[in-house]
Amino acid sequence: MNFDYELLDCGNERRLERFGKYILDRPCPQAIWKKKLDNTVWNNADAYYERTEKIKGWKNVDTLPESWEITLENVNIELRPSINNQVGIFPEQLSNWLWLEKEIKKANRPVKILNTFAYTGVATIMASQAGEDTEVCHVDGAKASVNWARKNAEISGLSNKKIRWIVDDVMKFMEREIKRGNTYDGIILDPPAFGKGGGTSWKFKQDLPKLLTLVNELLSDSPLFVILSGHAQGVSSKDLLTLLEDLPKLKGGKGEAIDLIIPSLKGNDLPSSVCGRVRF
Repeated sequence: MNFDYELLDCGNERRLERFGKYILDRPCPQAIWKKKLDNTVWNNADAYYERTEKIKGWKNVDTLPESWEITLENVNIELRPSINNQVGIFPEQLSNWLWLEKEIKKANRPVKILNTFAYTGVATIMASQAGEDTEVCHVDGAKASVNWARKNAEISGLSNKKIRWIVDDVMKFMEREIKRGNTYDGIILDPPAFGKGGGTSWKFKQDLPKLLTLVNELLSDSPLFVILSGHAQGVSSKDLLTLLEDLPKLKGGKGEAIDLIIPSLKGNDLPSSVCGRVRF
């Protein structure tokens, strides 16, 4: 498997990662343990994101290009150092990207996939290229993220694939899709713990039950899978799986609860998110 990314180490509320040929040192509040590697490794970072009461932003960012590309299998992903310390990819989702690609290929039939809270579209791209007749609907509330995802599809040679690019509040869009009678064989959900924009707000524990009710209504009569991940405090992977298995449309599916952990060859591993997923 070709993925041009590496977690070098994490600790002292920081994470040190290699994205292609560039090494970034970013905040990581959950990494409360001590760093495993010494400063000779950490000091090799090409850029450092500082977040204090007075300062928030990248330092030494002039050593980086405005954007650069990394590869994941046969797709390309454009990265950029963003003001919120993100770069355009959540590496902990790698196991889900590979899993959904495998499930779509194994289905060996035309499928429709809905990717919600879809960010820069790595899941969209992996799903789209997994099957010749796969249709993907990519939904995110931020126009900049959707444009970024479009760029990723373009540089991956997927501009002509059947992908709908939607800038909208996820739940409002899902409600309209239900009224239109549209259904999907696979649904990907990676909602934030908290979110606000476009006159709406999102709270994971408060709004997740309603979201899953919409998921159940949007699933086709021959569903392929549902992936639900998140990182809200006090929510486990088993909790997420239980919520999925309670959906009528997912009865009889094979479920699994997994913790999304980024491994490091020489440094500390990084537990990043929890996930429940069900397949047929």
